[in-house]
Amino acid sequence: MAHYTTAENAALILKNQSLWLRSAAMMNDFSEVAHGSFCLVQSLQAGLGQRLATALDTVHPGLWKAVAEWIAGLETHTRHHTYLISLSAHHPENMLGRLSMWRAYGGATSGVAIILNNEPFWHGSDQLGAYSSPVLYGGVEEFSRELDRVIQNIEQNQELLKRVPFENAKSTIFNSLQYSILSTKHPAFEEEQEWRVIHSPLTDASAFIPTKVQTIRGIPQMICEIPLRDRPGLNMPWLNLDKLLDRVIIGPCVYPQQVAWGFREILREIGISNPDERITVAPIPLRQQG
Repeated sequence: MAHYTTAENAALILKNQSLWLRSAAMMNDFSEVAHGSFCLVQSLQAGLGQRLATALDTVHPGLWKAVAEWIAGLETHTRHHTYLISLSAHHPENMLGRLSMWRAYGGATSGVAIILNNEPFWHGSDQLGAYSSPVLYGGVEEFSRELDRVIQNIEQNQELLKRVPFENAKSTIFNSLQYSILSTKHPAFEEEQEWRVIHSPLTDASAFIPTKVQTIRGIPQMICEIPLRDRPGLNMPWLNLDKLLDRVIIGPCVYPQQVAWGFREILREIGISNPDERITVAPIPLRQQG
């Protein structure tokens, strides 16, 4: 997984050994959340809403009404009370990164891609209250297809789901719908092959994910910090930056060798083994200057 960002932010991420989750309202794509919300509403109005209502009320009478009340404020809640970080699927032999990502996220003077091994994305743990999700690229048709699959699963497993307490079922359905709109993007962005790590501090607070104010591209904003190292009580031995970090790719910039030297020193300071072998300079003939 690759996280494309400015050299300045990448340096802070590595020094602090934590990933920054930003508010959904601050994401680069101006249609974030709105596109997914539109797809959800259109899918429900096209007939899937009635099927979902019937399936949920068969499991627990009144469950659909409770969920529908949440849906009414879903977009606002999602936009302002969920935090996420975007990562891009990365082939291990790719030493260049993606030109489109450098242009979009590399910053005006110097961009860096932090390449992480994907092991944490496959661990089924609730310890952090943060969850990874692949992005669905498409519109109402693609969204409806996925929602139909979810409804079928509810219909086929109603006796099992009746054992789930009402409040737990309501929370699970709401979270599923919220994550679905956060993980749906316009098909024009498909080449990004994005995954997202999502955290909702209001509904799924974690003692291991602190919030703080950071200035990103000149804008002070609240962020949530996901640790890249295990801590007492967390019990996540795979959160070890020396194991997680595959490499750092220095993107197109005016002074690539100087930036590479700086990141080698950062990796040495935080105790990363073989720091020289983990730095790659992408020889792309593109220079972005502020």
